[in-house]
Amino acid sequence: MKVCFFRSSKPREGLLADAFARGVIEHGDEAVVRLLTDEVQVASDCEVAVMVGVKSKELFQANWHAGIHTVMLDKGYVRGSAGGPIKIWEYWRVAVDGHHPTRYLMKVPRPSDRLQRLRLTVNPWRTIGGHIVIAGSSAKYNAFYGLPDPTTYAESLVRHIREVSDRPIVYRPKPSWKEAVAIKGTRFSYGTGETIDQVLDGAHAVVTHGSNACFEAVLAGIPCIVLGDAVAKPISSTEMADLESPLMVKRKERNQWLANLAYQQWTMSEFAAGEAWQIIRPQIYG
Repeated sequence: MKVCFFRSSKPREGLLADAFARGVIEHGDEAVVRLLTDEVQVASDCEVAVMVGVKSKELFQANWHAGIHTVMLDKGYVRGSAGGPIKIWEYWRVAVDGHHPTRYLMKVPRPSDRLQRLRLTVNPWRTIGGHIVIAGSSAKYNAFYGLPDPTTYAESLVRHIREVSDRPIVYRPKPSWKEAVAIKGTRFSYGTGETIDQVLDGAHAVVTHGSNACFEAVLAGIPCIVLGDAVAKPISSTEMADLESPLMVKRKERNQWLANLAYQQWTMSEFAAGEAWQIIRPQIYG
C-alpha cells in the first residue's frame, strides 16, 4: 500500500507528516509527503491520501471521487498541548473516509487500556436539567458539510428548538470563530471566558451538528442531539423531536464508546512507531 500525506507549510504539520510516514514505513508500506499547492491535488499514484483538518474540503472531495481512500487528521477529542516551541496537540484524531470515525467506531470493541491512560472523569447522566446548549462549529466546518454560515445555521436551530421546547437556550459558538454574533432568543456564551464545563453545568441537552462539545457533554453526563456526524452520534439522539427525552445509553455502552474512541486518537510518537497505523490500516478496507 502506498500512502500520500498532503501537508501545509505549517511546522506542526511537517512534524506530523514525517511521524505518520515513519509509522507507515515501519509496517512495510510506502509513504510520501507532499506540500499542498494552490491546485487541487489527487494522489493518483497512491491508495490512500492523508490530510489535516476540514480546510482540506476540495482535497478530500477530489481524492474521494477519484476512488482514493482518505485519512483525515485533526485535533484530538481529548485536547491538550504536547509542549515544546511549536504548538502541537498531544493527541490527533483519525478518521478514515470521513471527518469523524462514526461510520465504523462501534464495529470493533476495543479494550479499555488507552481509555484508562486518559484518566477521564465520566459523570452519571443528569437526572434534572434546565437549559439547552447550541454548540456551533467553524465556518470551515460548515463549508465542508455544505451548511449555511454558522450564525445562519444556529438561527435555524433556535427555530427548530422552539418547535419542541420552551427551555432557555445558550448559544455557544466555536470559541476560535471570530465572526460570532449574538442570536435573538438565546444567551450568548462567547468572549467572556466562560468555559464549556460552565456552560454545560445544569444543562438539559446539547444540540450540535459536529462540535467537539458533544464529547465534553457526554463526559459531563449531558445527552446530545447530534444532527450531523459529530463523534457522539453513535450514542446520541439524532432528531430534534427527541429533545425533551434524548437518548441516554447504558453505562456499559457509553464506556465502550469511550474505549473505542481512545483508539481513534494518537500521539506523535505513536504515529512514528507505527502503533497508530497498525489500527488505521485495517479500517481502510474494513
